[in-house]
This record gives sequence, structure tokens and C-alpha cells, in this order.
Amino acid sequence: MIKATGTITVIEGYDAIRVFLETVWRRHNKPVDEIALLLGSLKWADGSPVDPTTWQDWLAAVQMAASAGRCKIAAGR
Repeated sequence: MIKATGTITVIEGYDAIRVFLETVWRRHNKPVDEIALLLGSLKWADGSPVDPTTWQDWLAAVQMAASAGRCKIAAGR
């Protein structure tokens, strides 16, 4: 089990959010159309996400999170 202070790569993080969203979606038994479009765009095809825009959005989110600093994220800010 990874610790809260552990680190992963940007690609591992991308896969983690995809798996997380799919797990939550299945757990709540939501209708397919509520999240299926997003999940579909996050899947990998030929070494890159089906929707390249989601990868760019992910990289921007990683940059914002990294810029905020670990202590702010850990504090829930």
C-alpha cells in the first residue's frame, strides 16, 4: 500500500485517476452516460490517451498540484 507521502509518476497518476473514477462509478451503479464519455477519453490507445486533450488537462492539473506544494495538499487546501 502506498503511503500518503509516497510518490508516483505522472503516467501512474493518470492511470490512478482513471481507475479511481471507474471504481466509484461502478460502486454507485451510475447510468453509463454519466461518466462513460470521460472514462472512454481517458483510456490508452497506441501509447496515448484516446482524447489527447485529456492528457493536456491532466498535465496542467499535475502542474497546479505540484505548484501548490505538498504541505498545502496534505493540509487539504
